[in-house]
Amino acid sequence: MPDVPASEDDGFEEFDAPVPEESSFLGEQTVSEEESFLAGSKTVCPMCGEDVPAGAVKCEYCGETLKASSGSGRGAWEPRVFNISDTFSRAWELYKANLGLAIAIPLVAGSVYMVASSVIGFFMQIIQVSIMQAGGRGEGTMVAIFLLLLLQNAMVFLVYMYFQLGGQIVFLKIVRGENPEFNELFSGGPYLGRMILCSIVYGLVVLLGYVALIIPGIIFSLMFWPFSFILIDRNLPGLDSFTKAKDVMVGNKLSFFGLSLLLGLITLVGGVVTLFFGLIFIIPFTYMVQTVAYAEMTNQ
Repeated sequence: MPDVPASEDDGFEEFDAPVPEESSFLGEQTVSEEESFLAGSKTVCPMCGEDVPAGAVKCEYCGETLKASSGSGRGAWEPRVFNISDTFSRAWELYKANLGLAIAIPLVAGSVYMVASSVIGFFMQIIQVSIMQAGGRGEGTMVAIFLLLLLQNAMVFLVYMYFQLGGQIVFLKIVRGENPEFNELFSGGPYLGRMILCSIVYGLVVLLGYVALIIPGIIFSLMFWPFSFILIDRNLPGLDSFTKAKDVMVGNKLSFFGLSLLLGLITLVGGVVTLFFGLIFIIPFTYMVQTVAYAEMTNQ
């Protein structure tokens, strides 16, 4: 081999020769995944529910993308356009992996809501009869009964909002792989006041839109649809959830409209075919699809 001229010597000749494995700092032992610093840190795949190493880009079980290599993958809350097919696929896997909890939450919430509504109605009826017996059918009595009905509706609405919040909290945690407990169905209290305010505003805006030739009502209902998820997910003050909802729905309104029609068709056909018994399974799945749709729209 000819001598290398001094002018071409790069100064790294001593590092060019291969280092024997036994002399390498890696030669003493092979570091397995279980022995690495990641061994004690796991996360749950939102698609299949399996435990995967924290920081993994893809799930080794189902191939779901967990985090983009650029660092802007799921978990970095940001609006994006969602895909209906991906949403259904992810929702189905999560539904199967959390079947018991997914069915129990709306079933128990609906049952408690109906019982509470019946109890409220029963006591309000007793009060109404007492008012009529005491005051007859005079104008003052009619006003009192009207106010009593408003109070009854407000109390029923309060119960409904409370369990809607609890259900959304649980389903959001399922979708994010946080392994929620059943008792979190009763954890919506901190959001209740803001939820009631936002729901009233949302209802009025949509109602005004429907009065204005229907189409604006549909647009408004789609534009601000995810406000309740955002209220919980981002813990925003008051009406700020509407601003975020509007950003999230950019480019998603038409797709979500189609998704809503599809879910409505599935619910209708599935309920009729199964004599409505199948709704026990269908309604939780529609909740899961809607929650996953929100998660997909926000890159979670």
